[in-house]
Amino acid sequence: MLSLLVSLSMAQTANPYLVTARSLVRDLKFADAIVQLEIARQVPDLDRQQRVETLELLAKCQVAEGNREKAEAAMGELLSLRPEHELDRATTSPKIVELFDAVKQRLFPDRKVSVVEESAPPGRVRVRLVDPFHRVARVELRTQLGDASWQATEVSARDGVVDLAVPPPDQEPVRWYLEILDGQRQVLATLATQAEPRLVATRASANEPNGPNEPSARPKKFLLAGILTGVAALAMLAGATFLEVNAQALDRASRDRSRPPGDWADTARAAHEQAVAQASWALGLFVTGGLTGAAAVVMIVW
Repeated sequence: MLSLLVSLSMAQTANPYLVTARSLVRDLKFADAIVQLEIARQVPDLDRQQRVETLELLAKCQVAEGNREKAEAAMGELLSLRPEHELDRATTSPKIVELFDAVKQRLFPDRKVSVVEESAPPGRVRVRLVDPFHRVARVELRTQLGDASWQATEVSARDGVVDLAVPPPDQEPVRWYLEILDGQRQVLATLATQAEPRLVATRASANEPNGPNEPSARPKKFLLAGILTGVAALAMLAGATFLEVNAQALDRASRDRSRPPGDWADTARAAHEQAVAQASWALGLFVTGGLTGAAAVVMIVW
């Protein structure tokens, strides 16, 4: 029954169990709200914002029902999902605020800021800042062009995410790293360092031809060889098709006693033998052309 309810809720734009739980919380019916919230949290496609709200409401209801252990579990799940989450301390019960702070301190005892690099398109960098105690005040991109001095540029962190472009320069290689700073400009975390920075190659070096043994030169050689091999394969298949069609025509003619060469036994026999020979050649060319075509595909996609 529970799985059926969860499946039905997935078809809704809004989570109906969360909507019902909100109403029950307003009516102070915390036990009934907990039932709805437990169902709501099991919906697989619940978005991040709704999941955070579900877990926060669940923790508050568990506190109201005197279930501190379950409340801590819900709050711990919430903070694992969104470490930077904060309660509205002006309107939240002191008992809930105390539990929230205790769980956060247990999960993040060192109060450190972490940098998690996420996947990004080529030429871009995307990192998420794990900042549970809101210590980050500034993020700086430090770059060095060639042998010039290091330059610092402030970059934005929207919703704890830094997303920036690091395009390759035209003339000199560029080295770069990120520094995450607090209000006193103390370094809280970095992505790379000045001693071990990231390096972006120049546009010119990216376009320079490589030696015959270098990796980027190999695809070009194989591509050309693959194209030539593919042309040869097509020629073989075309020749095989011609021979096969001609062989069938000769065979039919040799069997027609009313027309040459089928009207004479010797010439009919010779035509039949020629048809068999051409069919054999056609078969050989079909096999060879197929193998050659396969080799061409391998070389082209290498």
